Amino acid sequence: FLFIIIHGDFRVTLEGAEIERGGQGDVQGAAQLLHLSDWTRTVTLNPKHQGEGMVQVITRSKLVEILAGHPVPKQRLRDMEEQLRFAKGADWHILEKIPTFGASCSKPFLSRIFKDADVRFFCPGRFLAEVGAPLAYMIIVLAGTLRSEHPQTLFHVELTRGHWCFQNNILGNEPTCAHDVLATSHCMVLILHRHTLLNAVVAYPECREAVLENETWRASAPQLSSLRVMEGVPAPVLSRILKEAGQQYFRSGSHILHHGTSVDPNSLIFILRGEARISIMGIEVRILKTGDCIGVHQFLQLPQQPVPTYEIVASDATDVLVVYSQTLFEAMEDDRFEDSMKPFKNATSVLAGGDILDAFGLPVDGDEVKFVPECVEGSEVFRVCSPAFVAQLPLLVEDLAFFPGDKIYCQGDEGCFMYFVQAGRVRLEVLGRPKHEVVGGGVTFGDMACLKQVPHYTETAIAETHVWVRALHKRLLDRALVSFPEEERRVMGTAGKRREGVFEDD
Repeated sequence: FLFIIIHGDFRVTLEGAEIERGGQGDVQGAAQLLHLSDWTRTVTLNPKHQGEGMVQVITRSKLVEILAGHPVPKQRLRDMEEQLRFAKGADWHILEKIPTFGASCSKPFLSRIFKDADVRFFCPGRFLAEVGAPLAYMIIVLAGTLRSEHPQTLFHVELTRGHWCFQNNILGNEPTCAHDVLATSHCMVLILHRHTLLNAVVAYPECREAVLENETWRASAPQLSSLRVMEGVPAPVLSRILKEAGQQYFRSGSHILHHGTSVDPNSLIFILRGEARISIMGIEVRILKTGDCIGVHQFLQLPQQPVPTYEIVASDATDVLVVYSQTLFEAMEDDRFEDSMKPFKNATSVLAGGDILDAFGLPVDGDEVKFVPECVEGSEVFRVCSPAFVAQLPLLVEDLAFFPGDKIYCQGDEGCFMYFVQAGRVRLEVLGRPKHEVVGGGVTFGDMACLKQVPHYTETAIAETHVWVRALHKRLLDRALVSFPEEERRVMGTAGKRREGVFEDD
């Protein structure tokens, strides 16, 4: 069957990843209506669409019945099917001549790529690609004829069965189309998407090097060893982690993490290039750039609870590396790497509420170590607030990990967050004050600027040790206070005489 979208916003997915959006007038299923291919894509109504979607469906049997009394269009349809019947017989062998795959890629690998590809039908005059448009796939002609051309020039190349284009796009070396591609006849094409290629690379690691060595952009990508959590990790362990790592690609607008989900246990997402935005309850709280990571707590096997309204969406074409910590924990037990793995061991210990250790692995003198999972609910800032109001706050915070020496914020910065210390110690430095304050588990800092009691942060916050903090964005706090006007007066220090506010002096 074939269907036409009359109304609604539809998501088109392939192997679990969104590849395009469908709107009014879009046609899906032309190849299936002509019995030229089975369905290779999944089309669903966008969960965020308000209201219902509407489509009109044309079945094969109904089309044949209608054309029975119209011999000319009926014959035209038969001729089209005969012209394109060669597409049905295509298999993984059609990929062998593509340089990216070549002789070094195995039959199972090529079969997997072919199985996960999208098969599309196009009519004459239809553009498959246009110069300058974002593109992360390659096209292989199964039947019919395409024309690759440079706009406003006479240069063009005819593409027929077995020909391909946009190899550099599927490899990520070029982000946009370098030329137009136009259907000059009815045609069937195989579209290989970047995310399915990387899925196959992970499934068949023996082909990893043959494919990834062609991705020239990786030479300028950040190195995994640059992450603070990887400090001191010996080269043999790091090499093994990279071999076991997964590769993923997200197109602009697609979800890296959906609502209520978190990074897989014992894993960490490292952004090789691109950009992503973190939102809680639909409010953007942070932007992730190249070299940032997601999921340090899961990577270190810490008891973090997922936030139901937390999501991460790629705001640009994004490539990530998914690394797993099991190898690191095994290395911790290996006598050969005992000294090298001390920084990683200290991080897991301190962030889990253990003793704060020095470079020799000995406990550091100082205040009693505190691990306070209820650091938000028990914060002094909200001590006068009702239990109903306080109970919603843990659902609005983001868990962050900082390493010794990391700056959490600087004096004079805008007060976008207040921070609740769950584990570790933070040093608060004020310009001109000789003695610095060090705070630990259960303490809240940055609250005065976040609550607009002062115009900006009045101190610089630096991680004295490994620190687990829970960050509450100012816009999320404002949204929570809107529904509790009495709590707003209390928190802001304007409560009535019968109940003292947090910031009132009397």
